[in-house]
Amino acid sequence: MKLVREKTNWSKSPYPVKNHDYLVSDGMEFCHGMRKAGSDKWEQFGKRKKFNKAWRKFEQLNEKMPKEFVKPYTADPWESIEYNSLESFM
Repeated sequence: MKLVREKTNWSKSPYPVKNHDYLVSDGMEFCHGMRKAGSDKWEQFGKRKKFNKAWRKFEQLNEKMPKEFVKPYTADPWESIEYNSLESFM
């Protein structure tokens, strides 16, 4: 596994996009975790996720592999406005 930082130029995007750091397999097919831009905490996924690197640019980080992870934030569905909306019951 390796640590990579996204360096994609998102200037043509109609909305702001941040580049994050990722813990990926050696071939960059799967993502096992991420560190959001501006954070120092790594999030580890419960299951690996397919990693799409098309149209994106990355550089390898020269950091040690993280040993501590936090759980990714998941909102409580009962507190979510979208979940409690009428459309979700149809």
